[in-house]
Amino acid sequence: MRFTFRPVTVVATGLAVAMLAGCPPSGPGPGTQTPKKGKVRMRAFTETSSVRLLASAGPYVFAAKDHDLERWQGDDVLVLSADHGLPGNRVIAMGNDPSRGWLWVVTDGGVGYYDTRVEVFHEVPPGPLMAELGLGGGPAGVPTSMAVVGAADGGVWLGHPKGLFYTTPAGAWTSTPLTDPVRALAVDEDGWLWVGTDRGLVGRTPEGKTFTIGAANGNEVITTRLVVTMPGAGVMVVGEDGGGRQRVSIGRGTTFTSFKVSPGTRWSDVVALDDRMIAMTADGLLQITQGRPGKPTPLTRDGTRLMPLKAGVTDVPRVERLVARLPAGATSLGVAGKELLIATKEIGVARVNPDVAAAVGWFRRAEMLDGANTLAVHCVASEDCWLATGAPRAWRWRGETFEPAGPPDHVVLAVVRGGDGALYGLHRGTSAESIEISRIDGEEWQSTGVKLTTPGNRPEVSFARFAPSGALWVGLRFHEGKDEESQPWGVAIVDLGLGAVAYHHASGDRSERERGVLPVPVNVVDAAFHGDDQVWMASLEGAVRLVGDAVTVWNEDMALESELLSAVAVSPGGLVYVATPDGVGTYDGERWRFPGELRFAVNDLSLAPDSRLWLATERGIAIYDGKKVRRMDVRRGLVENTVLDVTVDEFGRVWARGPRSLMMVTP
Repeated sequence: MRFTFRPVTVVATGLAVAMLAGCPPSGPGPGTQTPKKGKVRMRAFTETSSVRLLASAGPYVFAAKDHDLERWQGDDVLVLSADHGLPGNRVIAMGNDPSRGWLWVVTDGGVGYYDTRVEVFHEVPPGPLMAELGLGGGPAGVPTSMAVVGAADGGVWLGHPKGLFYTTPAGAWTSTPLTDPVRALAVDEDGWLWVGTDRGLVGRTPEGKTFTIGAANGNEVITTRLVVTMPGAGVMVVGEDGGGRQRVSIGRGTTFTSFKVSPGTRWSDVVALDDRMIAMTADGLLQITQGRPGKPTPLTRDGTRLMPLKAGVTDVPRVERLVARLPAGATSLGVAGKELLIATKEIGVARVNPDVAAAVGWFRRAEMLDGANTLAVHCVASEDCWLATGAPRAWRWRGETFEPAGPPDHVVLAVVRGGDGALYGLHRGTSAESIEISRIDGEEWQSTGVKLTTPGNRPEVSFARFAPSGALWVGLRFHEGKDEESQPWGVAIVDLGLGAVAYHHASGDRSERERGVLPVPVNVVDAAFHGDDQVWMASLEGAVRLVGDAVTVWNEDMALESELLSAVAVSPGGLVYVATPDGVGTYDGERWRFPGELRFAVNDLSLAPDSRLWLATERGIAIYDGKKVRRMDVRRGLVENTVLDVTVDEFGRVWARGPRSLMMVTP
């Protein structure tokens, strides 16, 4: 059944009118500013923190974040924690033992290995030496990085800032004469253990004999950053010489050849994939091959060569730029089967075919978007923002990472800023039947004592806005049963000072009208304010305007091309924008218009301080400056083209939510 709302005028008395006009107008929150003109910068997020380390063992890929270790198999992920026997929260290093199907894991709380064949983690018993290394809670500080590789006898070699160490699975810890800081470890196909230190390269034969591999052996690398086993035999060593210049050394046994990279792009990581080596630089991926016929790629502005440091070298590896694109914020490389893995700071792990431009898949948890149905963002500083998505917990963005925040085990439905700059959170227990409102003071959420109730259960918030008068307007929804979709339930207007709540929805109840309940549509999804006494609401039955005591509703019978509105915004000059499935409508006080350049489906909109209109669409983010529309999509840095919500923070930055990603645009 379809309902048509005609313009009506009612007398609104009591609490609602007092809330609209009884308090002095409040100014904008602290930190509000008009963004500077310049190049638009975009950041995309799917993960709460960077993927720092990658490793593969058995059928699994392991990704270490700041406080998690994820085990991936296809699209399935298991987060390994203390419940699975992991001795610490932060993974420092990982190393594979392919012959046994083990992944050695070093954490801030201890060392152990994950047996992929039986899916069980075994911890190495702690000992005095482990405590001295900062791995078991001893007096030593926890190292920020280490290197680890499985030994042939089932033990493990550990490279530490204090040198090289070894332990058996039973916890028989042993130090070695090597006390220089160890940066990298590798075991080649000949069984040699290669140790990269701050003072050079050391090789250890399977029989236990050690060699210092220096300039006399053809190795010019002194400060060693990377040691990687090459296809076939031997290793590649990357680091700097005595003058701080990057050098690449390739060799086997005690014979090496050193090269300089021209042009001098820094190789930040290197892995072996099939019959080639792949290096990551700041601007792309390179493949290094040997023994292939054909002339070397000529040196061009975009080309790269390995140039021997000594004359007479004929076996020079060939360097070519890969077709595969490097994702934004790449941190390290890994390999799983025939796929190249690229860890990133903010968007997960890319699964890459090196000969194909785009990633063929991703490992992403996107835990802060699991169950999300909205987006609210407010910032207390440029790199300190609170986010709510309607999912469990709020998230606090610290510039680089997202930290879970707010009441544990609560669904955070919205965060909202008052006119005095104070932040409030709207939240409820997972199965609670009411919404609590708390004031956010630093890390603490202090209850205001105000609760919002609806029929049914699991109430939700469609929007939360403070009016200039100081009243908090909240759009409400609720669920009838466990699996049913949410149902709208009008608007609640809250006076936090008095602790009073008035509910408004068009139920047709005469007694409600007599009590001053406004006959606004029950399914209001957004609201915007103009001046002290004008409120615009977007509903699924049209646009609603409340001016003083008069309520006016526009629908498809009254100039709207669609009455299924999803958002509303009002410019300082009073121009109204509404988002519909058929495009964006504008109202200038006299008539509605639907500009031709904005005739596309819009999920949400937000008006920035510089008067640009930002639109969430199925084809990315659209930006309208009053004359033309520009778009940002996956070709310009978005993770996905579907954008569901968009909002502007106190610093003029635009935040947008997709089904599995967040985006932040700095105009």
